[in-house]
Amino acid sequence: KDKSGNNIFKINKEKIRLIKSDIRATKKNKNLTNEEKETKLADLNIKLNTLLNTPEQAYKFRKLSAKEIDNKVARALKIVDLDSLEDRDITTLSGGQQQRVAIARAIVNEPEILLLDEPLGALDLKMRKDMQIELKEMHSKLGITFIYVTHDQEEALTMSDTIVVMKDGEIQQIGTPKMIYDEPKNAFVADFIGESNIYNATMVGKLKVRFLNTVFDCLDDYPLNDKVDVVVRPEDIKIVEANKGNLNGTIYSRIFKGMNYEYTIMINKNELLVKDTKEFELGLEVGLVIEPDSIHIMQKDFVTNIYTDAYIDKDGFLEIDDKPFECDLTQLIPDSILDEDGTLFVKSTNKHYDVKGATVVAEVDINNVDLIDDINSNDAQAVGEIVDIVYKGDHYQLIVRTDTEEDFVCTTPYTYNLNDKIGVHIDKKNIRMRLKKEISEYEI
Repeated sequence: KDKSGNNIFKINKEKIRLIKSDIRATKKNKNLTNEEKETKLADLNIKLNTLLNTPEQAYKFRKLSAKEIDNKVARALKIVDLDSLEDRDITTLSGGQQQRVAIARAIVNEPEILLLDEPLGALDLKMRKDMQIELKEMHSKLGITFIYVTHDQEEALTMSDTIVVMKDGEIQQIGTPKMIYDEPKNAFVADFIGESNIYNATMVGKLKVRFLNTVFDCLDDYPLNDKVDVVVRPEDIKIVEANKGNLNGTIYSRIFKGMNYEYTIMINKNELLVKDTKEFELGLEVGLVIEPDSIHIMQKDFVTNIYTDAYIDKDGFLEIDDKPFECDLTQLIPDSILDEDGTLFVKSTNKHYDVKGATVVAEVDINNVDLIDDINSNDAQAVGEIVDIVYKGDHYQLIVRTDTEEDFVCTTPYTYNLNDKIGVHIDKKNIRMRLKKEISEYEI
């Protein structure tokens, strides 16, 4: 906000475009106020605005007649079904009515785009459901574009014509709710939009994929032996008698959800989430049918951590994110051995190499990154925060991000929570390295 209390948006691009037209061509870091834009942000934190009792505040700096203002305010209140409460103080309104006042303040300006940033997050479940319906009706009446920001997967599917799934500021996928749900591009999207069974898998033949120690027919074709992720939605799995499906499992838990039962079925050490209308006993061995069109195959997001800005420090350690990791320097020079002075010697050519200060590319398989619960332990070579968790049947895939934005992708059978602080350890035998420059650069 500026000194007058107006919202200000910081521009971090050379141009901002609205419906294929430049809103403003400006230099980076130039401030842009709401009044300079055709987009309106609905500030739904009513408690910050209790002094602004009516939408007239939006027209405070507009050169409009009193009659024009009255007409526009009346129209906005009618759209949100508050025309009978025009003279009420905001603090006397219900939570749902307060949300509608906030929306009226935004739409009174007649914007081309309305940004709704998690507008229903503070409401209880019933009121949130009611407001979802009302917002869709408002959208239909107004005929303008709503950009609706939410972390609620059900809300995203319910409210949207088009969904944009983002992670760390980058777009992961754009599509209709059905497309995003049925054909997620990666494990993050599959896990975020709807309940999913996600597993590591391998392509073992033409339209054949292996996961859960079973080979399934599928409709997505990838090269032979490719490592992939598969997603199977719980409602797409059918429970049958034991030995009459693709594989067998044992019912571990059962939750009644009204329209159906939600089962957790154990297949060896793997969990499978299944939704079925029939009731089955706990501990029962059952067969499971997974049809080819129920298996969606995705390119695997992560197999290896690759660090392209790593280097060898003066003590011969590999520095990743400016944190020292013990490493095998002889990988950098073929057929070399490490001398007592820390240089590398190749006996066949009688040449010495000093790789201290060398920039390298380091690689570590995600299965070879160990997690250390005690962040103060000497074993914790780096410390970060868990920013992403995807469950894959018998293990979790995590992303641990350090304070300087370096990511360590790893797997673990243990349960952690988002935002947990955790240490990272990588054994030297699991680090692969190569020089970024020619070997001759380091000959001494």
